[in-house]
Amino acid sequence: MNDQIENIKKNSIPVVLFGAGDIGTLAFHALKKRDIKVNFVCDSNPKKQGNFFYGTKIISPKELITKSRDVAIFICNNQYVDTVFSFLKEMKFNSIYNLVELLKNTDFSEFNLDQNTFSQLSIERQIELHEKNYLKVENSLNKKLDIPSVDVVITERCSLKCVACANLMQFYHRPQNSDKDLMFKSIDKLMNCIDSLYEFRVLGGDPFMNKQMYEFVNKLDTYKNVKQVTVYTNATIMPKGLNLECLKNKKVRVQITNYGKLSYKHDELVKHCKENNISCVSERVKKWQDVGTINYQNKSIEELESLFKRCCTNSVLTLLHGKLYRCPTSAHGTNLEAVPDKPEDIVNLGDDKLNLEETRKQLEDFYYNKKSITACYYCKGRDYAFGEIDAAIQTKRPLTIAKAN
Repeated sequence: MNDQIENIKKNSIPVVLFGAGDIGTLAFHALKKRDIKVNFVCDSNPKKQGNFFYGTKIISPKELITKSRDVAIFICNNQYVDTVFSFLKEMKFNSIYNLVELLKNTDFSEFNLDQNTFSQLSIERQIELHEKNYLKVENSLNKKLDIPSVDVVITERCSLKCVACANLMQFYHRPQNSDKDLMFKSIDKLMNCIDSLYEFRVLGGDPFMNKQMYEFVNKLDTYKNVKQVTVYTNATIMPKGLNLECLKNKKVRVQITNYGKLSYKHDELVKHCKENNISCVSERVKKWQDVGTINYQNKSIEELESLFKRCCTNSVLTLLHGKLYRCPTSAHGTNLEAVPDKPEDIVNLGDDKLNLEETRKQLEDFYYNKKSITACYYCKGRDYAFGEIDAAIQTKRPLTIAKAN
């Protein structure tokens, strides 16, 4: 990376940041520290286009393709790395750079960054996730399975009833905890089939609703080929006993989605984490994408593939009741019988008939070759084409969801 940076400086090569988000902010400061000027900032989000990012006007991908093919492009996002990389290659851009080494070798403490978003722990996690997502692009050639994350759903129960929950918790009328034995067997098989995993994301609902959460967390902590176990919570419940003790494991961190007054245990939980040296990050969330619905729409193959390619959750692998899905909508939509249960949309890790070699082959095809899934017929998509809504608006009772034919 140092040689590449020196080449950019020596030859005054124009620099493009593709992505005007958190990684883009880190990239901008890392390059500025090395006296590298950012000439263009590109983003696919129409709401950002035309605005300014540290003094540079944000352009659209259509505007980008009018630029020289010799510009130096740094991909600056976590969720769309493979999609952006494919687009740039298709458009014949010659110099696409991996940011990871540059970011890892930058001390961001000297910059006046918002600590709610850019705490040291948050920066480290964002860089590591970016590294794993970039690895997917490189590993697609040799089918190596270095997975960024797997959502481990340990309960369907949630302490909130959000009308527009993207994970469809609002539609569960009789939510259940996950079967521990089936989950453990499924995770054992998964971890024996992949090369590495950056993080398990322990989810519900809210995982603190499961009084045996600690058993899942302690189990996940034992795998040598996983770096981190992240427990997600809305901070409406203060864990007790063993559920609290398991958070002290070195691999474990707590990720709080702070909904203001609704997250009434927030301050108590943050204080306890600090006092007990528990890794904890809190993110204040006020807006959501307007995507928390399931409705069938007849789409062409081209429309399905485009929707899937642009989706920010198409690689958010979700483990629910022994089955691995490509996204939360597929997992919970199928579980709620609102999306047809198709064997080609899952890897059934609970199937004892599949040996490790067969499971690995299924995982490779599942992870690298899928162009769309059945849930795409029922989903509006998860990109920037849809408006924002106020986050965590509550309903008193579970909502009704239409069953798939």
